[in-house]
Amino acid sequence: MKIGKLVGGVLLTVVLPGCSAEGAPPTDTLKVSTPAFAEGAEIPGRYVCARQGGQDVSPPLAWSGVPESARELAIVVDDPDAPGGTYIHWIVTGIPVTETSAPEGHAPGKVLPGSDGKAAYAGPCPPSGVHHYHFIVYALRGPITPGGDATAVHRRIKDATIASGETVGTRSG
Repeated sequence: MKIGKLVGGVLLTVVLPGCSAEGAPPTDTLKVSTPAFAEGAEIPGRYVCARQGGQDVSPPLAWSGVPESARELAIVVDDPDAPGGTYIHWIVTGIPVTETSAPEGHAPGKVLPGSDGKAAYAGPCPPSGVHHYHFIVYALRGPITPGGDATAVHRRIKDATIASGETVGTRSG
């Protein structure tokens, strides 16, 4: 938070600890990567839906830069290019802050239902055009309460976020 006071015709400004000069909470960024595809590149077939010849296997992910104040991590994979609005392919919560990766095909925490209502990784499966798939790792200030649809859970994750990072892959339909 920024506090200003006019003293003798001079504006004195103090930025309180834990806040930015704009008054917003500090934001940290995690580094997220995968050896399965380059940033912005096409996601290989193994990690996409069966309709596109894939196996619905989650790609390996790695992350770093988790703030000390984080109490748990979450992963969300979403497609903001989906025709009906953002489609959530995977939600994993309850990941210990000591984890630094998720091996291929493995959820390092509790899998919650995605937009399809299933508690499983649903590989990219765009109906047409190029879609961008965001593999996001969130550092949270506390646990997330499960319940509600995938969009509601994702909103709660975002509300509890103290840092996040992502890697993005593409797929054409």
